Amino acid sequence: MTTKKQQTRDKILSQAWQLFEQQSYAETTTRQIASSAGVAAGTVFSHFPTKFDLLKAGVERQVDMVIAEAAASDEQHLPGERLLHYARYLYGYYLRHREFSREIFKEVIWHQEQLNPQIEEFKQRLFETQEGYDETRAQVMMELYFMTLIMGLNEPESDTELLLQTMLATLQNKLQCVSVLT
Repeated sequence: MTTKKQQTRDKILSQAWQLFEQQSYAETTTRQIASSAGVAAGTVFSHFPTKFDLLKAGVERQVDMVIAEAAASDEQHLPGERLLHYARYLYGYYLRHREFSREIFKEVIWHQEQLNPQIEEFKQRLFETQEGYDETRAQVMMELYFMTLIMGLNEPESDTELLLQTMLATLQNKLQCVSVLT
């Protein structure tokens, strides 16, 4: 059972995310978020000390939902294959929300350490069917994943599905070059 406090937090987060998508993160104020959620500005800050904390929580929530969707059909065994499987879903999400995704990454890139727990959990997920976890290999895979994502998001506007396929092929080629698919 969700508590009233959790319901209020969820409502604030949902309204903030909606406003971020509609008018951009930079243009959204905490006053607007409070008004949209039907709470006082102080209530917003009692749940999220900064606007960036709202963005971070929203990104985590969205990524968790996409990963859960991908996990439902994950039958891959090798870490590189698993990364490609999850990248299909994650890249698709980011491309469908391209402008917003660019804005998110502009903010998040300078606060990367705050997302490290989620990234570490994802790296572990890639290796969960393996005997041992290889931190160096996992880190290289994540760097290739993010390089490909950022390059794809910066491509001129084009057909989303075609760009998704191009990004996945690029990631696969990079993974093969560093032999992490084997």
